[in-house]
Amino acid sequence: MTARSGTSSSSMHTATSFSSSFMNSSPSRQSPNRRSLRPQRESLIRDPYDSPPRQLALEFNLRLSLSDREFNEKLDAAAAERAKQHAQQLAYAAEEHERVFRCAKLEIERIALEEQQARLRYEEAQKREVERLKQEKAREEAEAQRRALEARQREEEAFKQAAERQRKLQEAEARMKAQKEQQVAAERQKKEKEEADRKAAETAATEKARQQHASQQLTPQPTTGLTPAAAPKPSAAQAPAADVEQIHAKYLQLHQRMKQFRNAFWDEHKKSSSPLKGPVGDARRALRTRLGQINVDRKDSAAAINRLRTECFNVALNTPGPMIDIRPYIVSHQIPQLANENEAAYPAFLVYVWICFEKFLIEQFAKEAAHTDGRIIQEIGLIAASLFGDQNYMWKGIPLTDIVLAKLHKACPPLFGIRGTMDTKEGRLRLGWLESSTTETYSQRMRGIGAGYASMSLRSFASKTPAIATSEYWRAIVSICNTPPDQLWPGHFFILNGLIRDYYRKFIQFYGVPARGVLRRAVVDLPVRAPDRCKDAAGIISVLREGWKKENFSLD
Repeated sequence: MTARSGTSSSSMHTATSFSSSFMNSSPSRQSPNRRSLRPQRESLIRDPYDSPPRQLALEFNLRLSLSDREFNEKLDAAAAERAKQHAQQLAYAAEEHERVFRCAKLEIERIALEEQQARLRYEEAQKREVERLKQEKAREEAEAQRRALEARQREEEAFKQAAERQRKLQEAEARMKAQKEQQVAAERQKKEKEEADRKAAETAATEKARQQHASQQLTPQPTTGLTPAAAPKPSAAQAPAADVEQIHAKYLQLHQRMKQFRNAFWDEHKKSSSPLKGPVGDARRALRTRLGQINVDRKDSAAAINRLRTECFNVALNTPGPMIDIRPYIVSHQIPQLANENEAAYPAFLVYVWICFEKFLIEQFAKEAAHTDGRIIQEIGLIAASLFGDQNYMWKGIPLTDIVLAKLHKACPPLFGIRGTMDTKEGRLRLGWLESSTTETYSQRMRGIGAGYASMSLRSFASKTPAIATSEYWRAIVSICNTPPDQLWPGHFFILNGLIRDYYRKFIQFYGVPARGVLRRAVVDLPVRAPDRCKDAAGIISVLREGWKKENFSLD
């Protein structure tokens, strides 16, 4: 703050207070002699400043006041000088700011110009690159189309050859089976004829002994009536396409018989008076529990198979109980000739275990389809194939695979070439839609059943017959690929996804180059001709090809 000029308040106060205190002092402070010698009036008239100390004090105060004034004037001058310098600095700063602003503006304009020029150069280079890529892509597409056409021609030829080989193989198997059965029948007839001839020879020898003089030996004709062997019926796997609906109807009828038997058997033996109440209930619970405990460890799978055998199938096989005629539960195999009706007997408890097993098996396939890892379904399929291939549970060497096939025909008809529509309730039920199904649960169920079917059919055992023939896997894929576009539905692609996603390499191992052609039809050709209602589901199939390329497997 700038000091004020003039005498300071302290000096003024000092002088004033000094003079006033001296002049206004009381009479008692003055000399008593003077007071006594001079009257009161005279002391008042007399100059109070005639004393030298008083004059010195006044002079000192005067000088002090002048010094304060000079000091304040110097302060004012210094403050004025500083204010002037501050104003000059502000003016300089403003001028410098204006100069920097002009330079920055010019720099921004220069940078913007350079960026514009760089952008123009980049756009020109990009246009040239796009043109080059278009030309290169056109050349690659032309080359790819040429290669694809050649590959398709090779695959079609290989597919035709494979189909022809498959047809011939099936015909040869049918002929061999028929010849074998005819041979067995011929041997049986031969044995019967030999036995009859032996008896006739004995009769003739006896007659000859009685009639020693007879000139001619009488040989009686055998009296045993021989029934010619019946021609073998074609199996369900070898039936022509025209019989698909007829075979499907047979399996649906079998499924209905299984359901009726299961309910009746359970109602009969859940009673406390039944001796099978405990074993039947324990086996049913063990089946559901053991199938739900399967994981990807092969050792655990082997242990699970052993537990299922010991806790369920062996118990059902060895527990005394009622017997039933097993022939109504066989569809795809030729029934052998029987000496009597008792040979058709099969433990009813074991049939009940098989029916419960296939029911829980399909449920577990659908449940495990929710996981991206399909190895658990592979292990479950291995367990099912092993149990169906066990000679201990067969009837005269015939596995009871028709029980699980009947359930598959009911749960997933498109797997066997059944076609229909999803626009009506009856059509949806015909294609495996349940009353409680949603789009999500239906798709998951179809994927799981497709994967489970593949896990059971793409198997080869050294000493066992596969539960489902490998040719049935081929037939399932081809039947879906041959479905007309107007009868294709998303369910077909969900089933196809389950069939091939985790099993394409095994398919190649079994069939080689023809399998590659079938896979190309499934993941390339079929999605292209899919109707609009199937585009999302077909897209899931078409992307499998790209995933296979990452695994070093290409269809080209």
